[in-house]
Amino acid sequence: MQKKSERMDRVEFATLKIYEYVDDLFTCISDLVRTDIEELMNNSSHGLSRDELVMLLYSLFQGQKLVAKTESRGFFTPTYDEIERALNEENDHMHHSNNTYYGLTSGAMEQYRELKQKFKIA
Repeated sequence: MQKKSERMDRVEFATLKIYEYVDDLFTCISDLVRTDIEELMNNSSHGLSRDELVMLLYSLFQGQKLVAKTESRGFFTPTYDEIERALNEENDHMHHSNNTYYGLTSGAMEQYRELKQKFKIA
């Protein structure tokens, strides 16, 4: 039972980090798999493997906690395959980008507040 609790804390911590990365602005999804994510986000890493990250993102998108956005498509809820493809995108760092970005929805706010309290983050 300890392992289930530890895994839950790990997933909740990763969820908090994924929310924090986009607290103010949309972020390129592929940035989540960069080896320098801590430096890039000026925050600690989410700590997930790529497979775990895809599963968590899929759950958050399907639960309408996150929304994806591309220049050509606008806002949308990505499929599992679209998330995997977005993680493979090379960030072009352009104002009018072809990359897939993600951001918070109002549906994430209560969970975000709870996670900040749980992990004692102001």
